[in-house]
Amino acid sequence: MKKKEEILDSALKLFFEKGFNETSIEEITKLAGVSKGSFYTYFQSKEDLLSEVIKTAIEATRKGFTKLSKEEYIDPIASLKSFFELNLDLAKNYSSSILTLIREVSFAPIKVRTRVTESFSKAVEEELRKFITLIKGDCNNTDITILLGTVIVFWMDLIFNKDVPPIEELSKKVWFGIGGKNL
Repeated sequence: MKKKEEILDSALKLFFEKGFNETSIEEITKLAGVSKGSFYTYFQSKEDLLSEVIKTAIEATRKGFTKLSKEEYIDPIASLKSFFELNLDLAKNYSSSILTLIREVSFAPIKVRTRVTESFSKAVEEELRKFITLIKGDCNNTDITILLGTVIVFWMDLIFNKDVPPIEELSKKVWFGIGGKNL
């Protein structure tokens, strides 16, 4: 599995530097220190590799949310605060990778783009639904839209403005925005 991880890391680095279309499998294998045969042991094509890079990023994010949802929460605002702190940590550690992936997916073949977009959207919605249900007891599509929209703006502030929004205040506003009861 070390070879596969080396290929994934090398691909992400080269996709970031040169772009998906401008990166060859030969460059990826050279940087990873593996043969082309090793590449094809793990991936059918460069598009398959891009899908796996994105899947790896989604799984890293999902692990963070899974850990968060396993904790016992009594105070929903504290839960939302933990949620936004997790997003802060994810943004600090993965924002450049995520921006690269978003850019590269937009230039990927339509089949790859569609598959990645659908799987990412489904994974995000599923995790948000579990989290909201955990703190509120139920969840509807409006709740997901409110939290997802807030998270997107939260990440944009972090990535582009380097601002950390006031997490406590944000948590309270989201809680009451999704119809949370007074504490």
